[in-house]
Amino acid sequence: MNNSSPALSQADWKALYNDKAALIKSPEAHQFALDELAKALQAQGVIDASELADLVEQSKAAYQWGVEEQLTAELNQSDAT
Repeated sequence: MNNSSPALSQADWKALYNDKAALIKSPEAHQFALDELAKALQAQGVIDASELADLVEQSKAAYQWGVEEQLTAELNQSDAT
């Protein structure tokens, strides 16, 4: 039996990054998942340190966007009542 984890790719990270519903639902958890996946990609040699830094920067921006979307939705909901 093979216990090795499946090979990860940058496409996996991009798919997670593009999951806007999950990002809006929990920006913190989503950023954590993005960062962990980026670190795993580096550990497997798929990306280098520079690319890791880029992905972490993008995950920070995604987090900020998710929080802003949450706040906008809350403000719009309170305006409707």
